[in-house]
Amino acid sequence: MAILELIVILIVAVTISNIVSHFIPEIPISLFQIAIGLFLALVCGIYVEVDSEWFMLLFIAPLLFNDAWRFPKHELWELRGPILGNSIILVILTTLVGGFLMHLLMPQLPKSVALALAAVISPTDPVAVQAIARRVKLPENVMHIVSGESLINDASGLVSFNTAIKATIAGTFLIGEAIGNFFWMTIVGLAVGLILGSFVSWLRDSFDRVGLNDVVFHTVVTLLMPFVIYWVAEDIFHSSGVIAVVAGGVLSKILSDLHMNARSPEINVVTVRTWEVFVYLLNGTIFILLGIELPAAMKDIVRSTQVHTGMAIFYGVAVWFIIFTIRTFWAYGTQITYHLKHKERAISFRMAIISGLTGVRGAVTMAAVLTVPSTIADGSAFPQRNLLVFVAAVVVIISLLVATIMLPIVTKQRTTHDFTQPEVGEVETSSTHESKVDLTEAQARIFSIRIGIQVLREQQNDHNRIIVYELIGRKQQIIDQIYRQLNKSNDHKVNIEDDRELRRVALEAQRNCLRQLLADEKISILTYSSQNRRLDRLENMIDSDKHYHLSTQWIIILWRRTLRSIRIWISDESTDQFREESSMATKEMAKEAIQSLSEYMEKYTGDTVSHRMERQAAYNLIIFYRNQIEKERHPDTPEQRELDDRYRMELEIKALNVERETIQQLYEQGRISRQAGVNIRQFINYAETAALAGRDEE
Repeated sequence: MAILELIVILIVAVTISNIVSHFIPEIPISLFQIAIGLFLALVCGIYVEVDSEWFMLLFIAPLLFNDAWRFPKHELWELRGPILGNSIILVILTTLVGGFLMHLLMPQLPKSVALALAAVISPTDPVAVQAIARRVKLPENVMHIVSGESLINDASGLVSFNTAIKATIAGTFLIGEAIGNFFWMTIVGLAVGLILGSFVSWLRDSFDRVGLNDVVFHTVVTLLMPFVIYWVAEDIFHSSGVIAVVAGGVLSKILSDLHMNARSPEINVVTVRTWEVFVYLLNGTIFILLGIELPAAMKDIVRSTQVHTGMAIFYGVAVWFIIFTIRTFWAYGTQITYHLKHKERAISFRMAIISGLTGVRGAVTMAAVLTVPSTIADGSAFPQRNLLVFVAAVVVIISLLVATIMLPIVTKQRTTHDFTQPEVGEVETSSTHESKVDLTEAQARIFSIRIGIQVLREQQNDHNRIIVYELIGRKQQIIDQIYRQLNKSNDHKVNIEDDRELRRVALEAQRNCLRQLLADEKISILTYSSQNRRLDRLENMIDSDKHYHLSTQWIIILWRRTLRSIRIWISDESTDQFREESSMATKEMAKEAIQSLSEYMEKYTGDTVSHRMERQAAYNLIIFYRNQIEKERHPDTPEQRELDDRYRMELEIKALNVERETIQQLYEQGRISRQAGVNIRQFINYAETAALAGRDEE
């Protein structure tokens, strides 16, 4: 039970960090997750004892498999020299030179532990770099190198780390034995990964040939692959599970791409999205566990007579500076080498500094360092384990902070990329096309949605009127949401005061109608008070600009509805009578609101932009009230609900098809950028998938 509670707490913590990061996007989300972990440890008293074996299996295996699946093959080939140099030679250089310097800096660290520390902080984290890169314009080659090197240096760094840790546990470090063990783990692990990757791909293809194109089956198989490959390599062949997972992931991706056309597109989409969510949770959980682990490590350091807390922090900063210096001078030396071969390539120390700053350490480093065992072979404590964990954590935090602060300064450029929106692949654009763009992505979305609304109006008839009103209302809500986002970003000023005035006009008409119904004794006091409270809530929302999606507001509304139901049940009036009166009052009030809006808009008959916007806003409200009337008139039977579902799907697909065609026309006319077109079409495709999801009609 305790494990289940911990899992729920960790997932909720990751979700909270995502919400906070949305409102403060300038700070990497990893720092928020570490802070939440500290809060859970210090305030809630949560402590997690990490077991190295299950931690490597649960976190390292799927993270590396995901990196392998997304391996940038094209960039790897184009930049194979610097990528392989950074991922192999630089890792070995960082491990040996950095480990030697760290041992000099911290004499209390045995040489094998210092080498393990240098090895574990050698892998870079492309996810953290990409999060920062969305706010600054990094050179494309730098980003491609970071993405390409990350996978290989994860493997090489972790193999070196495991070798040093095993030497520390055994109590001896023989260079010959270490090299032999390194090659055994690498070669056998590579073979295991390739064999199992080929077998799983053959298994999936065999099921495809017999017609088993089941989405759940293929998704579950890809989720299980890294765990099975890692377990077989580590426990059966005693080789490197890290190398095996990387090799299996790369080969599986290559073989999967060869058979992509023969496989259902739904399988590819669902698999990719499932892995994105899974890896996001794993990444976040690692940093939260790091935050939970830090207080225990700090407490042990404080009690230590050898290292003071302030000195431990200094060690962490110094270690980061060591690896930053090694990476920067390595990048500068690489530039000199390429300049000697290709004279047209200029040498820039600023580019070397940028390369050094992009060496951000992240989830793989923390996942690996948390696997360091507490004891060694003779039963004694692992030497300076807490100092090792603490220094590695400081290096991760410092690398994130320095990159966040310094990269915008060093590059001297910021991007206009909207990093609060879901990620999609960037596409190349031509300058000739971009020069003619006159619509932003938000404007193009609004334009296409309004075209879709026009199509829905044209499809309206007596049978589908309520569905048309419903779909138009949804699309108008999307437009309103886009306008609100534009207002928050201060990019566009949309006057919403006129919209509030229209809502007040309609609300006052409904109040007058409700009073008249009570005076004419067409409704009871109970119905009047219930409807009047609903109007009060609407008025409060207009004045405070609140919306129903606020959870606290929903709780209050639900509580009031519960009390109202109890009052109806214990009153001398029947529930059916109350419902009939409420339905009649709703229809009559909606009619009065429509009438008042029509009369109010008679003064906005001009052809100016403001008058057209007023008429559009009034029409949106009129559609809302017409929908209310239709809902009260519409029969609610199983047959009718089935028919409505069919109308809803057909109309929504028609509107989305027109929106997609509109976006394509805007792009062909050069009015939107290619990236904007890709983003909007992807949104439309998701909406279409959601509309068709679960439809299995004969």
